[in-house]
Amino acid sequence: MSTRLSVMTKALLGAYNLLWLPALPALYAAPRIREGFARRLLRDGPEGYVDIWIQAASGGEAYLARELILGLPKDSKLTVLVTSMTSQGLGILEQTAWDLPQTHPQLTMHTSYLPFDAPSLMNKAMERFSPKCMVLLETEIWPGLLAACKEFDVPVAVINGRMNTSSLGGYLCAHGLLKQLAPDKILAISEEAAKRYALVFGAERVDTMPNIKFDRFPATPEPASKDNPVRSILGPKPSCALFASVRREEEADILKTLLLVRKARPKTTLALFPRHMHRLDFWREALYESGLHPVLRSELDGPPPEASVILWDAFGELGTAYEFCRTAFVGGSLRPLGGQNFLEPLSHGVVPCIGPHWSNFSWIGRGIVEQGLVQEVRTPEELAEQMVKTLARPRKRDAVRSKINAYVDSRRGGTSKALELILSLSERTASTNG
Repeated sequence: MSTRLSVMTKALLGAYNLLWLPALPALYAAPRIREGFARRLLRDGPEGYVDIWIQAASGGEAYLARELILGLPKDSKLTVLVTSMTSQGLGILEQTAWDLPQTHPQLTMHTSYLPFDAPSLMNKAMERFSPKCMVLLETEIWPGLLAACKEFDVPVAVINGRMNTSSLGGYLCAHGLLKQLAPDKILAISEEAAKRYALVFGAERVDTMPNIKFDRFPATPEPASKDNPVRSILGPKPSCALFASVRREEEADILKTLLLVRKARPKTTLALFPRHMHRLDFWREALYESGLHPVLRSELDGPPPEASVILWDAFGELGTAYEFCRTAFVGGSLRPLGGQNFLEPLSHGVVPCIGPHWSNFSWIGRGIVEQGLVQEVRTPEELAEQMVKTLARPRKRDAVRSKINAYVDSRRGGTSKALELILSLSERTASTNG
């Protein structure tokens, strides 16, 4: 066992460990954390040594972990543990483990909740799993976990690393402690993120990599089957205007846009997908009061009445709906909410409109706007004007697909670069301990 941590660092970690004792009852009171509580305390869950431990905070990071797992050699005989903090993330990981034998029959994958970050618990986790490499996805700076890795000589890699300015300020407040607990290698997804990581952990540990999310982008989605219900409602020829993932904070803006588009295109079908289903009642009432004609998706088994606004109350059909729309707006972007996934309509050959607030997807780069693959608007009036123009003169889908595929292809490769580092760290530990 390593003793590289200073006396001061060990004292701070001891105090940090004590803080967890009164925190546990409060954590148990939170429904989201109570689920899997025994596993978070290591009283239940997987046992035995693993080669690689990957930590994926929630759903988005779980998909990145899935990409890494599937990127391993097909004949790999490794044992991998992947943990998450949320039920959503764990669900994605469990499905990945279920599907894995089809592609990697000799690879063993365990899943569980991440243990609480109490240093005593993390030390117990290291004793139980004895990983040859620890992989932290995106922004996972846990003092207890990092300290346990140092104590047990487990190399740590931060993969697909990102760090915003507000996080940087917090980490710099604990700079002395974190510098002692620094990961062995950090691969950041941008030069800006790399500079921030360097300020906290030192530039010698930091490099850049392509974002793994580009590797997840599908070149060509599977077309909807002939009996797909969305086809019978919106098809067969793309003609509707679609409003996707609309958030509560931008409802007034979108209602205004709907009225403007309806005035310019009286017969065009409009399809509205609220981001959260509990807003359906609001939308139904607001559309009626505005003189529009809402119809619930669940009430349709064929084309809607002319000039309808389809209020989509079914899960899992947005991706298919993009195939049958002529123009689309992707929400969470007219107000400062970070944006939603606008790559999905592009994969179907639709150039989407978005607002100016898409910081959650800044990793895609401004080039996506500069190359005309996304139309950025600032007001409901601009949005309506752009959508009406596209309804009249839509872009050719094959040309859009070709252009977005070229944009994404030039940015792929993050998975292979990450795996090269992960496997080298794991093999280095194995040879040292062997």
